[in-house]
Amino acid sequence: MNRRVICAVVALAPAHAHADGFSAGGGSPRAIGRAGAATVGDDGGGALLVNPAAMARRDTARGQLGVAIVDDALEWESDTDGAPLAKGQAPAQLAPLGAAIGALGNWIVGAGMMTTAVSQRALPQPSEATSGRTTFYDYRYAGIAGSYRRDTLAIGAARRLGDSIALGVSFGASQVRVTEQRRIWAGFGARDSIGAPSADVDLVLDGTDRFTASAVAGVLYAPGDTQIELGASVAWADTVNLDGSLRAIGNEPGPKVDYTYAPRSALRLRQPLAVRAGGRYLGDRIVAEIDGDVWMAPSGADSATWSVHGVRVTDSSMLKVDLQTIPSRISQRTHLAVHSAVDVELIPGFLWATGGYAYSGLGTPPGRLSPSFADLGGHTVGLGLETTAGGFTVTLGWSRTWSLTTKAPSELQFDNPFAAGDGPVIPGTYGGTLDQVGILVEAELTASDPPK
Repeated sequence: MNRRVICAVVALAPAHAHADGFSAGGGSPRAIGRAGAATVGDDGGGALLVNPAAMARRDTARGQLGVAIVDDALEWESDTDGAPLAKGQAPAQLAPLGAAIGALGNWIVGAGMMTTAVSQRALPQPSEATSGRTTFYDYRYAGIAGSYRRDTLAIGAARRLGDSIALGVSFGASQVRVTEQRRIWAGFGARDSIGAPSADVDLVLDGTDRFTASAVAGVLYAPGDTQIELGASVAWADTVNLDGSLRAIGNEPGPKVDYTYAPRSALRLRQPLAVRAGGRYLGDRIVAEIDGDVWMAPSGADSATWSVHGVRVTDSSMLKVDLQTIPSRISQRTHLAVHSAVDVELIPGFLWATGGYAYSGLGTPPGRLSPSFADLGGHTVGLGLETTAGGFTVTLGWSRTWSLTTKAPSELQFDNPFAAGDGPVIPGTYGGTLDQVGILVEAELTASDPPK
């Protein structure tokens, strides 16, 4: 097999959390500067998530430590005349990675701990919605805030079959946590003005799945007599079963909220199947890669519902109802992404510059977009540098995604628990940017053979 040891920036796709659809598309912080082109080129810790067969490219023992900083700046503008532009107020999130890879006989084995999906959004809290400024918070029924985080322990192995083919497989165990804040309207259409904030109930739902399984199988074709490498992989993740708490607050003098016993919430999220394929050109001082990813959402992934227990809502006429279900704003659909990258050697054996471009389609059905979890896709540009000296490789990368500006009629409802006055949420226009900065340090612990 071709033993080119290329100092290239590889692995992390900008904001598709997507292994799950919520943040980075898997991989390591090294690919931030390459807009996520990683299916063929990443032979480090990111290969455990993207294409484990690529680990077979090198049999040296190596360790990696890195972190990505993710800042998701969502913007939402109501269709109501005179409504202001609402901008995200969530802090930037960290996505760390640590991995070790080495040879065990004829096998290349690897293990890593990493954050494989991260997203946090929060629009201004509607604290003044009862003061006549309701247009400032037109999004409150669509979603006020939401977060999704997936931390994964992954192990994998790869083996060469002859001089051209390598196969690999990896397995993961993840902890997933989801928090969602939104409002429902608990009034009566024949008596109250539908959507009047005086009948709002504020909800914060929080759930954790402490163990969910995943697996990736991949292939790498890298004949030694050509400058072309090809790779492909399939990634599967089990259904996420979240269980946790619920907080509910009424709105005086409107609905009153009581806890009949310790409130609980539960949510099931079916995960998409990710299929990746790509090719890479290895020149003397230029390396280029182009990849395509498809996330195939299973049936029913376009909607999800929290099961809730222990919360009772009483309206102003003393009519009571126990909350049983609350529709989540998480929604997924089948979509694709294309990544391309070029690495240029600036100083032979020491310094490479990288750049990349990616396009991703809308990952949420247009009619189910929400400020909390809308996957808007978009156009991504990445830039990076990588330097190697004394057995250490340090990679810096930056990328920005300009989300697709999207406006569509909404299918979401106020979700009135009394079923006595409901309606669609106020539609708006979605947009924004997502910035990522990453650093990765790799230490090569055993000597490598000269490139061939």
